[in-house]
Amino acid sequence: MKKRAERLSLTFPGARSFYIIGDIAIITPKDVEVDYVKLAKKIIENHPRIKAVYLKKRVSGEYRTNELEFLYGEKKSDTIYKENGVKFYVNLLEVYVNPSLSRDRAKNLEMINNQKTILDAYTGYGAIALNIIHKMKVYVIAGDININGLYMLKKSLSLNKFKGMVDIVNYDANFLPFRDKAFEITFADNPTMVVYHKHELCRVSKDVVFYILTNSEEDARDKLGNTEWIKIKDYSKNLFIFKGLVRC
Repeated sequence: MKKRAERLSLTFPGARSFYIIGDIAIITPKDVEVDYVKLAKKIIENHPRIKAVYLKKRVSGEYRTNELEFLYGEKKSDTIYKENGVKFYVNLLEVYVNPSLSRDRAKNLEMINNQKTILDAYTGYGAIALNIIHKMKVYVIAGDININGLYMLKKSLSLNKFKGMVDIVNYDANFLPFRDKAFEITFADNPTMVVYHKHELCRVSKDVVFYILTNSEEDARDKLGNTEWIKIKDYSKNLFIFKGLVRC
């Protein structure tokens, strides 16, 4: 009989929060005293397919990259993981990867209603763009300032054998290189920056799906528009990620 993996909470009280991306595990720190190196060793012991374990510090900078502390295993940061039937090549030190939003990305398909021209405005490694073209025959432009993420997207296109569906553009979202109303719908998943880019995103789009980090629906309405704002993730005790479709 196969031995059942020991629950981490029995050995490290309060330290159950970690997630797996491909063959890499990332621990989210809690307000408890924990020997994270020992915890990392225990994770690899319980999950033999995991090759490396990191401790998450924060997401920072214009490129929204994770600040990660290597704990144990192979010192690797690139991996391939699968989400909603799509394979993604990612380097976790160079792009922000949040697997907890995979269900939300699948639901984005429900927001596309006969629109054929789509912008994934902060594409990163292409999470939204590839989830869309995996299921729909539409034209997507995937853009970002982080050229490393765009190279990952290019590799993922090859991994999935997607051809002729996505154009990749490197740009600064303060100055989008598109004509007015070029896109029928835009997905703007950069919760800390969308407020600063709202005017430019609406200039090039008929509709924009905004993600915003805030404390309330009321604040989202004040900053981005009077629409239905749905809370999709708890970020901290008083901050949440809301999502809403704004008519521009």
